[in-house]
Amino acid sequence: MERKVSRISLASEPNVTYFLQVSWEGTIGSGFVITLTDGHSAWTAKVSESEIAQEADDMAMEQEKYMDELRRALVPESGAAGAYKFIFSKDTQHFSLEKELKDVSFRLGSFNLDKVTNPTEVIRELICYCLDTIAEKQAKNEHLQKENERLLRDWTDVQGRCVHNLRNV
Repeated sequence: MERKVSRISLASEPNVTYFLQVSWEGTIGSGFVITLTDGHSAWTAKVSESEIAQEADDMAMEQEKYMDELRRALVPESGAAGAYKFIFSKDTQHFSLEKELKDVSFRLGSFNLDKVTNPTEVIRELICYCLDTIAEKQAKNEHLQKENERLLRDWTDVQGRCVHNLRNV
């Protein structure tokens, strides 16, 4: 199962940090679980493939194009989150996202979330996932640094042999 965690701000509370976790099998288009937390409370929903298809149909958008746009909004690359507006009402537990263009925005998705009865467990899992991800990235970084050092040694060795060979010509 793939999982991504993003730090977001809600349109109604731009100075409050929320964390949005999206988990899916295969592709987002086959359905996903969305979890939102403010660090105190948590809300979640399972969004089915048929709900995604219905949203795409409601927007008169090709399903593939809609899924790409939805993925960009829910699983943003660095800096891409600014193109989307996140809206959530704690009273109605309704979460929606909009894509903002120059002078207009349009609703990209809308989900009814359920309040999690044990938010501490959700937040603990979120922290564990983030720590595991950091450990994986650090291990990969260390491996790449060692590989770079090896390649630099090989390059230096090749340069030395080339200089030696040129002097002997």
